[in-house]
Parts: sequence; structure tokens; C-alpha cells
Amino acid sequence: MDSATVTPPAGDQDDVAFFGSIGLFREVPADQLVTMMGLMKREHFAAGSIILKEGDATNDLLIVRAGEVEVFVIKKDERLHITNLGPGSYFGEMSVFDDYPRSANVSATTDVVALRIDRDAFRAFLRGNPAALYQMCAVFSHRLRNTNSALARH
Repeated sequence: MDSATVTPPAGDQDDVAFFGSIGLFREVPADQLVTMMGLMKREHFAAGSIILKEGDATNDLLIVRAGEVEVFVIKKDERLHITNLGPGSYFGEMSVFDDYPRSANVSATTDVVALRIDRDAFRAFLRGNPAALYQMCAVFSHRLRNTNSALARH
């Protein structure tokens, strides 16, 4: 991981408004969002840096606060683009549910600000917020469809 800087937990009013605009958190009361954001760390990544590496151990989820990332895999020495994600998107979510290594690489295509929350804290949040869990399942489904389409092109 090429994290340039890590700053104290997020949770200011701008972050509360930002989170309220994300589908995953839209139905979560503001006080619960503030509690969850208090468990997060704000990280900055320079354009071109690797944020997650395929095969690494898993334990957290990241939310893009600013900038853009690319999700990709390397197969037979070929870089296979999966998707680009911008503000309000998240990645590393599979680690919330399983203990398998990272399934893809994520790199910063621009300078990126991300909010990181560890698996146990996020699992506790999801247990108390089933609407967020349902929305996360919808995103899983959408991403699986996109991945299938990308693989079908190769």
C-alpha cells in the first residue's frame, strides 16, 4: 500500500452530508453515520499509487471521498480493467464478508482521498442497518454483472 498520509478519523459536517448522499447510507440516521465515521481513517493516495494489491490479506473497506481509482486484475501478464470508481464508491467490501485475500488490484488514477474502516467495525454497523446491507448486496450484484461482461470480452 502506498498511502502518503493518514489523518484522524472523519466525521465533520461535510462528511455527514457526503455519506447521506451515498445510496449505501441514505437510510441511515445521521447520528449513526457520525458514530461510524468516528471509526474511519482518512487517507490520501497519490495518482498512480497502488491502494490494494491482489492476493494481500483483507481486513477493511475503503470509500472514495475524492478522486478516482481503477480496479483491475492481472491474468497471464495482461492487465484486465474491471471498472473505475469515483466519489461515493467503495471497494474492499468483499473483505467484510470473508477472510480471503484481495481479489483485485486498486490503483489511484488521480490523487485520491479515501475513508478506511476496518471489517469488525463495519460488520457491527451493518448488523444495525439492514437497509445498508441490502444496498451493499445490490452493488455486489451490479459489480458481478460488470465483471462477467468484462471477462466475456476477453
